Amino acid sequence: MAYQRYAGDKITFWKVNHSPFNFSKEKLAYFLGQKAIVAFGKDEVEKLKAMKSGDYFYLCHGNEKNNSQSGVKLIGQIIDKSTKFCSTMTCLQRNYRIIFPKNGIPLVGKFYFGYEYNFAPNMDKKSTIYEIPQVQSINFEKAILCPFFGVSIEDFPDLIWLKTNRVKTTTIQQPLTQSPPRIFPINVVLYGVPGTGKTYSTTSYSVAICSNKKLSELGNYVDTKREYDKLKATGRINFITFHQSYGYEDFIEGIKPTVANGNISYEIASGVFKKFCERAKTRPQDNFVFIIDEINRGNISKIFGELITLIEDDKREELSVILPCSQEEFTVPRNVYIIGTMNTADRSIALLDTALRRRFDFIEMEPRPDLLSADIDGVNLQKLLSELNTQIEKLLDRDHRIGHAYFMKCKSRADVEKVFRNKIIPLLREYFFEDDTRINEVLPEGYKL
Repeated sequence: MAYQRYAGDKITFWKVNHSPFNFSKEKLAYFLGQKAIVAFGKDEVEKLKAMKSGDYFYLCHGNEKNNSQSGVKLIGQIIDKSTKFCSTMTCLQRNYRIIFPKNGIPLVGKFYFGYEYNFAPNMDKKSTIYEIPQVQSINFEKAILCPFFGVSIEDFPDLIWLKTNRVKTTTIQQPLTQSPPRIFPINVVLYGVPGTGKTYSTTSYSVAICSNKKLSELGNYVDTKREYDKLKATGRINFITFHQSYGYEDFIEGIKPTVANGNISYEIASGVFKKFCERAKTRPQDNFVFIIDEINRGNISKIFGELITLIEDDKREELSVILPCSQEEFTVPRNVYIIGTMNTADRSIALLDTALRRRFDFIEMEPRPDLLSADIDGVNLQKLLSELNTQIEKLLDRDHRIGHAYFMKCKSRADVEKVFRNKIIPLLREYFFEDDTRINEVLPEGYKL
């Protein structure tokens, strides 16, 4: 049975792989010199026969870094109208002209490190010749055309993809697997009571994600913070805080006024998350981390809008939407991780926006008395914090306990008393609505009002 083309008689795009596993160094050089692509075996020959004159393809020689002949090579266009059989009917050759690079010299040492789409060089054994369907066109542009050749789909004006309405909300074919495997969830909220180091921990999580390491593999906090600052300076980490006035216009895009020569004009401006995603798309081989402190204080529906669907793990680069202001097609890249922090004393998880709860993994940050000193001028901070939280949990609930961070810098009894006076007691007054009687039930001996 003959191979059935996706695009019928229209110009389309293919992936062709001449793998070093199947071709010798001499054969690879020979076919490059001849500007010819070949296929062996009945199925692959049928696909090569189906390529029509004018069709585009990109050529790769596998994707093995330890092989000097390997990597992404060129974009070509079929120029012959007839098929040329080699020595047998199961070996077919087609001739082409080089479109990109413009100088006609194949790329050297250009390897792919993204996800395993069927069109990717690291899917060689499953797709020696593969016709790229329109539903994969956006991913193909971002994974292959742009990073390797600096071109977009619009640089191929006779493609069938441009003759149909490509700018629609559409589901892209899901990649077979993700590479490399993720160590951390793509969307996570660090939640807990005040003083458990949620914001502090985003530093370690961010560096671990960007370096694709486990938390246990990081060095000390000083070195980790230094690396965090470098990553933030290069744009791979961004940190914002949600509040009640934060909106879609700040986060995604909106119409904003500008003043020039005393005249006011309005223009569409991209928000912080949209800019961050656009930057991440240019470096698909790197992980990026977007931190949202106090994520529960924002109006999630108002801020995320239609993007609340796009941030889901299985929707990343698989679903796109048309943004209402700019009318641009937009998708959230796979290499953008979102870390939120949430103070449970402000709001219970049960009251959190349902759409957000479904799309995030939640990691609880517990009070850690074990991190405190057992003896500071006769004060056992470990026991002090444990007893304090036991009473709070008994009289109120576990979401209003007190974290260890309040006492981490205490070096003397005077420091402890200062923390109680300036931090703990004002917090308990808020918890218990200025009821000193109940507050005294919580406070240990020596610290009562």
